[in-house]
Amino acid sequence: MTLTRVLVLLVSLVLAFCFSAEAALTNQKVQKKALRSQKAASKKLGSHAKMKQSSDESSDDEDDDDDDEDDDVKVDPEKARLEKALADNLRKQEKVKGTLKHLSDTEKSDQEIQATARLVQNETQSPAMASMLSKMWREMRMFEMPSYSQHLQAQLRELKKEEHSVESKLAADSVHSYGNKNCQCVGIDEIEGNTVATLKSGEKVNYPADLGARCEAWDLNEHPKCPGASWCEQKWCYVDPCKCDIPVLPKPTTYIAGAKYQGKPVHFSYATCSGTDSYTAEEDKKTAKDIEATCAVDVDEAKWGAEECRCVGIGPQPGSTKVTIKNKLVDFPADTGATCNKWEEDNHPDCQGTDPPDWCSQAWCYVDPCSCKLAVAPKTSSYLPDSNYQGKPVYYSYATCGGTDAYTGAEHKKACVNQKTSEACNGNKKCAWTGKECLGKELVNVCKFETTKSESAAFGMKALLAFLLPSLGLALEAL
Repeated sequence: MTLTRVLVLLVSLVLAFCFSAEAALTNQKVQKKALRSQKAASKKLGSHAKMKQSSDESSDDEDDDDDDEDDDVKVDPEKARLEKALADNLRKQEKVKGTLKHLSDTEKSDQEIQATARLVQNETQSPAMASMLSKMWREMRMFEMPSYSQHLQAQLRELKKEEHSVESKLAADSVHSYGNKNCQCVGIDEIEGNTVATLKSGEKVNYPADLGARCEAWDLNEHPKCPGASWCEQKWCYVDPCKCDIPVLPKPTTYIAGAKYQGKPVHFSYATCSGTDSYTAEEDKKTAKDIEATCAVDVDEAKWGAEECRCVGIGPQPGSTKVTIKNKLVDFPADTGATCNKWEEDNHPDCQGTDPPDWCSQAWCYVDPCSCKLAVAPKTSSYLPDSNYQGKPVYYSYATCGGTDAYTGAEHKKACVNQKTSEACNGNKKCAWTGKECLGKELVNVCKFETTKSESAAFGMKALLAFLLPSLGLALEAL
């Protein structure tokens, strides 16, 4: 009986030594990678800070502003919290990646097992026990390691989800504002081209194609009365009147006659951008009843997309924009993707021949990935790779328009859904692996894709115990 207790104690000590040694080796490797990751995170965060700083500087008094800025810098607590969260997240990711790499190194693991087995043999003078333990550890690795690796990969996916979420919040704060969260700006932002605004006088003026898609003093450099008028420097954006719950009601735009968003007349708001509306005449302001009547109008799904996945552009509107096709910029209408339409039929170079591809005659539109609940997931746009909607990359959907997507498989090879392995998926910065398929990052991370956190945590504990209990002769089922 005493001998049995001694053997059990000895095995326990050996296992503890084994895992401690492995942890030490892994930690050394991870620390170096973590340091590099921290530097990379600092660079990334530095770029956010520079972007924010440049947007606040005045080009007329640049040198003086630089000097004053050093004296007047104020730390934003929320931004500091997000920056720290991002740096911590990147360090954790490097640690998990280091552990995964170490676990996958079978040759190194064999060397460690052999070294530990020799240590047991030297201490016990029992080659048989050393051989038995060596065999047991290899079997444990064979059966338990794949499961533990899956647990770590799930943990890494969670960290990546968190990273993207924090980055999105930092980017939105540093680059553009999309208005009060209860009355967000609408329209496609950061697109090239122009649209034509009709002023109260009837004069037509060119404005940027992304007019009203973010909080900005849009009139300052374009309107004939600017600078000079009191409203020139006030920021405003287009909003959905049916989703604008702030004290100051939005007003219908007069710049683009007949333009609509999701089937309702386009409205604008200074208040959502913390601006003051001295532009709108009192007689043009609307009441809550006016907006209620506007929102009660039925929406044509054939034009504005299915109710559970509406189109997000503004149209119709005159002008043109540029889209990327095979690494070249091609002119398309300014309201491309705003409604369900066969946009390629009259605009895509490949659709102008006598035998155009099937996708030329299919309708589609741009959509918000987080508001699209169709069975067929939307895809990230190749036409507008650097544009966004409310701070998120632009997505498109044929399904919401009742169309068949023959385009993505044939022409959009980099689309997330075309990446069939986790390696290929994770190699695309716009994609994320769900565990079964590759989708746009926003669908997996930002839009609260369902994950099994509790199961993952429970499995992690089970995997750890599975390493320890067999050495004491206990069954895993005892859990």
